[in-house]
Amino acid sequence: MHPLLSAGQTVLLQREQARGGDSAISRKARYVERIQGFLKLSYEKGYILPVDDKAVVNEMLKAADYSSLNLSASWDVSPSSVYSRIYRKPKLGIGLALMDFHHPSFGRPNILYGFTEIPINRRDRRLNFTYGIGVGLAWNFNHYDKVNDPQNLVIGSSLNAHLQANLNMHYWLTPNFLLSVGTGFRHFSNGALKKPNAGINVIPFTLGLEYKIMERHIPDATPELPPFRRHWSYSVYNSVGAKQLEMGQPVVFKNLFGFNAGYKLSYKYRAVAGFDLTYTAGSAVRIPGDQSALSKSVSYGPYIGWEWFLTDRIYLPIYLGTYLHRNAGNEEEGSLFQRLGIRYALLPSRSLVIGGGLKSHLGSADFIEFTVGYNFHN
Repeated sequence: MHPLLSAGQTVLLQREQARGGDSAISRKARYVERIQGFLKLSYEKGYILPVDDKAVVNEMLKAADYSSLNLSASWDVSPSSVYSRIYRKPKLGIGLALMDFHHPSFGRPNILYGFTEIPINRRDRRLNFTYGIGVGLAWNFNHYDKVNDPQNLVIGSSLNAHLQANLNMHYWLTPNFLLSVGTGFRHFSNGALKKPNAGINVIPFTLGLEYKIMERHIPDATPELPPFRRHWSYSVYNSVGAKQLEMGQPVVFKNLFGFNAGYKLSYKYRAVAGFDLTYTAGSAVRIPGDQSALSKSVSYGPYIGWEWFLTDRIYLPIYLGTYLHRNAGNEEEGSLFQRLGIRYALLPSRSLVIGGGLKSHLGSADFIEFTVGYNFHN
């Protein structure tokens, strides 16, 4: 019996193999086309990276010790999607993590996050490998307080954004239980919404046990991958956010408007070139000099980028741009800016898009953005 098949599934496969030729290949492909659901319990220990040139910040991070208990649920991308075939049966999921930094200044925060897990080789092999990314919100951080925690120059808010990347190795113990070990990267910050915001970066080491709670077989094999038609498309979008320029000062409103033209190279990738204009409220009063109020309030410049499609509706924009005009008084210190986010396409046409992301300057956060956009398809 195949180690990962039930007795009934093995009999079906053996019958088709006995017929030989293309029929056996067809049945084997049909078996792969199934939807599975999983529950996973995992434990993490991690190394906290230094993030700042301030000695007091790195001393606090060095004194902390990261650990986490995670519970997650995941499920297969539908086999009817071309992205299921492209990414070798990827999974989507949600998770809850209970963390402990073993340091009174950081406390015991929690994370609620969504993630994707993409196979490197076939998941039905006893030993298999995956990589993945995730985003979420972490809350209940102990944070800077000028009275109760004045030494905490790492985290300025109880609520923070969370980004993660993972690389995992899995081993099927039985047809239902999967053992996994992995590593990756975790980042926590509030995107300069409230200072201080040095952030916390962790290299985790994970041990997990996964249980298959559901399996539903698809009666017919997925059709062959249709040939992709390369094409141009165009996007306009508006993003809003806020940031704190100085500790103890009110946050200021940020608005980013932009557009781009892109060429869809494949199911996975779209190359883009675009232009962003960012407005920062209060700049006309706050920034000294003889410039006009408009010049003090806006920054703008072109960018090039890459959009990575995980499904036909979910994609990650990754942009790198340069300022033609900027204001150092709005913490636009360098000539380069970056934007990284996640987008979800709505409506049957997949033209209306919502999402979130982070605008930054070489690793220094500018602001967390919440985006609404529209895509024009050829």
